[in-house]
Formats: sequence, C-alpha cells, structure tokens
Amino acid sequence: MLYYIFFIYVFALIILVSIRNTKSNKIKGSSTYKELNLKIEKFISEFEKAKSGYFTNSIKVKIINEYKDIYKLTRTNKYKKLNNVNINKFNEIYRNLDKLVREYNKTYINKELLEHKDLLDNIDGKSLDKQQREAVVVDEDNNLVLAGAGSGKTLTISGKVKYLVDAKNIKAEEILLISFTKKAAEEMNERISQKLGLNVESKTFHKLGLDIIKEKRKKSPDISDSLNKVINNYFKEAVYKDKANLNNLMGFYGCYIDIPKDLDDFENLGEYYKHFNSSNFTTIKGKLELQNINKAEEQKLKIDKKTINGEQVKSIEEVIIANYLYLNGVKYIYEYQYPYDIEDNYRKIYRPDFYLPDYDVYIEHFGVNKDYNAPWLSEIEEQKYVEGIQWKRELHKENKTRLIETYSYYNSEGRLLSELEQKLSKLGIEFKSVDCEDIYNTIIKNEEDKYFKEFRKLIATFIGLFKSRGYTLKNFDDLLLKAKQIKSPYLKERSILFLNIIKPIYVEYQKSLSDNLEIDFNDMIIEATEIVRKDEVKFNYKYIIIDEYQDISQSRFELIKEIKRQTNAKLMCVGDDWQSIYRFTGSDIDLFTNFKKHVGYYELLKIEKTYRNSQQLIDIAGKFVMKNKIQLVKNLKSDKQNKVPIRILQYTDDISKGISKAIKDIVKNYGEGSSITILGRNNFDINVLENDVLYKVIKTENDVIIKSKLYPNVSINYLTAHKSKGLEADNVIIINLQNNITGFPNQMTDDPVLDLVLTKSDNFDFAEERRLFYVALTRTKNTSYLVIPESNSSVFCDELIKEFNINVERVDDLNLKERIACPKCIDGKLVKRFGSDKKGFVGCTNYPMCDFTSKSTDILASGIVCSSCGGYMVIRSGVKGKFLGCTNYPHCKNTQRYEDEVYLKDIVS
Repeated sequence: MLYYIFFIYVFALIILVSIRNTKSNKIKGSSTYKELNLKIEKFISEFEKAKSGYFTNSIKVKIINEYKDIYKLTRTNKYKKLNNVNINKFNEIYRNLDKLVREYNKTYINKELLEHKDLLDNIDGKSLDKQQREAVVVDEDNNLVLAGAGSGKTLTISGKVKYLVDAKNIKAEEILLISFTKKAAEEMNERISQKLGLNVESKTFHKLGLDIIKEKRKKSPDISDSLNKVINNYFKEAVYKDKANLNNLMGFYGCYIDIPKDLDDFENLGEYYKHFNSSNFTTIKGKLELQNINKAEEQKLKIDKKTINGEQVKSIEEVIIANYLYLNGVKYIYEYQYPYDIEDNYRKIYRPDFYLPDYDVYIEHFGVNKDYNAPWLSEIEEQKYVEGIQWKRELHKENKTRLIETYSYYNSEGRLLSELEQKLSKLGIEFKSVDCEDIYNTIIKNEEDKYFKEFRKLIATFIGLFKSRGYTLKNFDDLLLKAKQIKSPYLKERSILFLNIIKPIYVEYQKSLSDNLEIDFNDMIIEATEIVRKDEVKFNYKYIIIDEYQDISQSRFELIKEIKRQTNAKLMCVGDDWQSIYRFTGSDIDLFTNFKKHVGYYELLKIEKTYRNSQQLIDIAGKFVMKNKIQLVKNLKSDKQNKVPIRILQYTDDISKGISKAIKDIVKNYGEGSSITILGRNNFDINVLENDVLYKVIKTENDVIIKSKLYPNVSINYLTAHKSKGLEADNVIIINLQNNITGFPNQMTDDPVLDLVLTKSDNFDFAEERRLFYVALTRTKNTSYLVIPESNSSVFCDELIKEFNINVERVDDLNLKERIACPKCIDGKLVKRFGSDKKGFVGCTNYPMCDFTSKSTDILASGIVCSSCGGYMVIRSGVKGKFLGCTNYPHCKNTQRYEDEVYLKDIVS
C-alpha cells in the first residue's frame, strides 16, 4: 500500500515538473523573453560602463527610469520562477542601485587619490589635505564645495584644474573658470597659467557676458555704472517734478525710515534702548528748527552753554507719532507741562508726551502689551509704570482734559498710525497739507543727512536685485501685489510706499541708459543669457568652476544654468556662505544655502581645515555667525592655538587711545615686522585719525596707509571690511564699533523691503552685517583687536562679551571703577551728572530714553542692591538719624541700619 502511494506521488511530481518545464520553455522561446534578455544585457553593459568613471546621479536616475518597467516585469511570478542568472543579477543590481553606487564611488575616490597622489602632493609646491583632495577628485554633475575662511580655497581650485588637465585629459578650452572680481581673476590666472603652466583662463562674469554679446553682435556694448549718479540726480532735480512722489518720500522719511520693534522681543528695557540707540530721535519739526537757527541765535546759544539740538523724543514710536502729526499739519508741543496742580510729593512734574494746543488735546503713548503689562521691566518698575498709567487717566478725568492713548502693542500689531488717525478724527482734529518741498529742501536734500545717504544706498541695492531677477517695469505691479499680502499693516504700508518711491527712479534710470545707448551689468548678463538660451552662441565646455560662489546673483546664475544646459558640463561651485556680503551688488544667498532647489541633486564637499586663524578664534567666530540658522554648518579646525584670539579695548572719548594700545601690544608680542590692518565699516571710518598728532593718514588711489609716529617702521594699512575679504594680515584692529546707522552693524543694509526681490527672505536681524563682521574677525593670523566706545558700543561686540565672556580692557589713564547697572532699564550704567543748579545727581547712560534719576550720588560708591526689589539702597535721614532706604520708595519700604554697612563711612553724602 505504501509503495503504491509513493509511486503515485513520484508520477505526479514528474508530470508537474514536465508541465513547468514546458511553460518555462514556452516563456524562454517567446520574443518577449528574448527582448527582455537583450535589455537586461544592455542594462548590465551600461552599469559596467558607468563604473569606468565617477558614477554620477544623472546616470543613475537615467538607468532607474529607463529600466523600471523591466524591473516590474521581472518581479512577476512567471519570471521569478525561471531562476534566470541574468534576471537575478539584474534584480539584485536594480534593487540595490543606490547602495552600489555609493560603495562604488567610495572605491573610485580612494583609487583616484592613490593613483594621483604625486599630483595632489604638489600643487604649486603645496600638498593638499584630505578634504581638499576629495573636493578635487569627486566628479558629480553638481558639486558644492563649502570652504571655510583661510582653508585654501584657491589652492583647491588650482588642484582641480591641474587634475582635470593632467590626469583626465580635459582640454584647457573645455574648462570655464569664473572669478567674481578682476583682481581675483588675475590672481587665479597667475597661479594656474604661470605657476602651474596650464593654459586655462579665469574670467569674470563681466568678461564672460561681454564675450558672448560681442560674438553675437560682432561688437562690444557700452556698459554703464551710472546707477548711483542717476539716483543722486533724481533727488536733486527730478523729484521736484513729481509732487506725489515727494510727498511719498517725506511720508517714508518721517514715519517709516526706522522700523519699530515689539518690546516683547527684548529681555529688558535697556536692550530695547540699545537696539534703537543708533536711531535719530530728532523729529522733523526739531530738524527744521535746528536748520532755521540763524548765526546770531547760534552764537547766543554758545554763550549760554546750551546745545544746538532740535526737538528730541524718547523712542522710535514717539518719532513716528510726532512726524505723523507734523506731516499732517497738526500742531503739537512735546512734553508740555500739564497746567493743573498735582498733589503728590512723590511724582515729578507731569509732562504728557504730546499736547495739541489748537484742540486742547493730550496724547500719551504707553509702553504696554495687550494685557496692559510691561514684562520687560523689573517687577517693581512694572508696578510703578502701570500705576502711573492709571494715575494719569484719573488726573485727566478729574480735570476734564481730553486724552488720546496709544500703546506699544499697536506697534507690534502694525497698526500704530491707523489707530492714531482714527482717534484723532474721532475728536474732530483736522489734517492739513504741508509744504513737503520746503521740508525736503531744509533737512533731506542736505548731503550730510546720514539717514538719506543710507536710503539712497538701499534704493541702489533694491534696483540691482530687481534687475538681477530679470524684472522690468511691469513687474512693479507684481511686487505691489506681493507687498499687499504682508501681514503687518505697518510693514505693508511701508513696502507699498517704498515701491511707489522707487518706481519713478527706476524709470529715470532706464531712460538714462536708453538715451545714452548703454546697458548696465545686469542688462548685459541677461542679454548674454538670452543669446545662450537661443543657442546663438555655442560652447564646448565640459566643466564649469565658479570661485566665490556665495556672491552669485540671480542673473549670473541664470547665465550659468543656460551654459550648463547647452553643454551638459559638470558644475563645481566653491565658496563660503558665512562670507556672503555683497547683497548690494545683487548677490542672493539662497542660491547657495538652497543649492539643491536651484540645481537639483548635488554632492556637498567641505574644506574645514583653516591655515590662517587659531582654533579659539574660529570657535568664537563660527558660533557667532551660526546664530543665523540659515547658514550651513561647518566644523572648522586649525592646528594654531591662541588663548586670547580677540581683545576688546574700551575707550571713553578718544578712539586713538584704543588704536595706540592695540599697536603697542602687537609690537610687544609680534615685533615691528608684524603687519597690521585696520578694518572699518566705511571708507570714511579712518578719518578719525586724520587730525591726530600720533598718526598720519596717507590716501592714494588704491590704498590707505597709516604712519604711526611712535612706531614708524610698522606696516599699517586701512581697509573696509568688504575690501578685506580674501585678504589676511598678521594682526587686525577693527574700528567704528559703534551702535549707529553707519556703524558696525550698519542699520539699513538688511532692510525688509529687499525681501520683495530676494529668492528667499533672510529675516534674521543684521544677517548680512553679521557675515561681514565674521569676515572682519577672520582676517587675522594672530589676534583681532576690537576698539569700542564706553557707551553706545556695537551690538555685535556686546554679544561677544556676553556670549563668550571676553574681558573688556580699559585704555584710559584713569583706573575707573566698574559702573553699576541702572535699576530701571538694566542695560544702562549709572553716572554722575550735574543739573542747572550745579548740584550733582545720578542718571542713566541711556538718557534721554531712560529717565532714571536719583539725588543720592552715594549709589555710585556703594552699589548696595535692595534685597526686596532690586533697587539701590541710599543714605537717608530720619528722626533717629541716618539709615539706608530704597530708591524705589514709596513702592518699596525696605530699610537697613546704616551702622551695619561699615564701608559706607567714607562716602560723602
């Protein structure tokens, strides 16, 4: 029985195998199977061919797309059962293609590094480091080389060119090598042509564009650089022909030139004051009064020892309110004394912010949030402030005087002016037109107005970015729609106003170009791009290498993209997003930081070993620049060590003392042979030494040389931070580290209106200025000396001091005690001042914004902090004699026994 069952089983199995073989033979004999085999053989052949060099992503994607249907077919049951060697191999490769490509490329890179070691060991007498070597041999379609400051970027590019020509047999004319400046191109040509003996030309974008147009037109176009001249002429002449735009200009200047920030963004009131310390709190009315002072009045003021100042208010928001009233013909008096008696011995004379005499109306602007709190103040200062608001309301109610209230949260919601307008209209206050031309002639047309100088620069930057994107007049309508989508009513109105101002200037500029039969740089690049797009000029490039890629603009990028499309050349972009500092020439950092979005798949390579700076310096500078999270991460390394890479020298009123201290220290530590570069934010920053007895400033066409009478043999030159990029010195001294509009950071270069013409907005405060400061810090081979004023110093320096605990060294002869903090604004320092009665009192360095005062000058000597509220304990007299009481009395009634504080006995009360 068992034998019978076994026989049947074997017979059935034979039949099944026979049927299966019949089906298999039928499949194998089909034309589909034969075609499949041919395609699989082709796939394997293409795969092996791709492995003859670097396996690029484009080849991988092409293979995946071309054979995806084959892969699906081979995964069906009938092909799975065939157990075909080729099919199995195909499936294994296709399924693991990503992994196989990665592994192969890793092997390829190692093979190339070993095979061409001798070449890479000697590039202009220098041996490349590991990361530099990988940047040379990696051969992806698109490559971004992230190169830190002082990391040998130019050497790496030279190595790449030599590798391509000598190792890969690429012809010199098949390499397009681009530098951004004529000087950089000349230096690159010197290194590659003369030192390496390679006939590869480094071109600027300017020359590349001209060559393309010249080949098409058979002649060179006339290139204009007249933008700044046209802008200046517009404001001198053409603006008078357009009254509407003159009114727009005055409205922008009066109410929108500075951008108020929400108090909630600051830890304390002092930080808020610091942020706006660079702003001019003189109102339009005050500036007019200042300009209208005649010589006799000026002389009288000098005799009376009074300063010649226009009306100054205490905050940006108050400036906006004052200028809004003035430009709408509403007469006001700032801080006019309230005419009714106040029965409160602990309150100062009451002076409401604004008084409208024609309507007998007062305006108070209160610094509170929507909950009517002031969390940026200390607990007791907040209590005093909020109680003060209620006291003022009750006072007006009691005396039946009309009060308009505005609040800081109106500003944070972007509706300060709209709310003010509604409240004024509700009380019947009429708006009247004013003569904007007269105001313009008096205070703005004046070349010395620093706000207006920076505003003109902003206009030039905007037009450059606008044209870089290929925009024309019709695109203003698109930008206007974009501006209307801005959520903040204030920023929306500001952007619309700016567009209305700049549009006729753009028209005037384009007309000037047309009348003179000229084009500008952006026109030239765009025209060249169109020629390439239409294939009217042909190239045979196999490689495109771009130096300083962080400076790329939209128009330049489009030209490169078209050349790459036409030639299928491989792209290598080398740069450092931390050093992207040329927005005013049209550069757009998003083209670097979002490289994949613009070019597709790419290989990111990093060169992180710096040969210039110490490890300690790059640690500080790197963390500083990376506060802006859009910057790409680099882990810079150096073999150099310097325990004190940054020294901060503080002066009271004479910057030359700080500079002299730095030079003396450099000579002491490094000798007179050590080169020194003084860096500033602007060309004119070095003028502070022009009349100094210890220095002679020599200005030539290309250089600024400083001669020190104390150290005549020391080589000292001056550069702006922008011009220093790519250069280095033994030691660096950075000046103009002040918190003002033309200081460092400059207050207008990162204006939000530029977001309208950038690929992606960079909303971080002073983003470009932060990168520029990083450039300045990293020019030194040894130490960077930062020379700062005692008051109103750069917010960047304040950040370095706070974040990295850098010691501040005083350079004055006097050994002054460290000043104590203001209990109200926290950030300010308490100093002794003298009133009109010659009596001394204590005030804050943030005056007039911070109004803290105390008659008790012993605060400066003792600095005893109140244990209850954080105020200061001062000497008071009672029926039982002297005791210590709090400056916040009567809100704080804390006292201490005077006898317990023995060290107060020498204080003169």
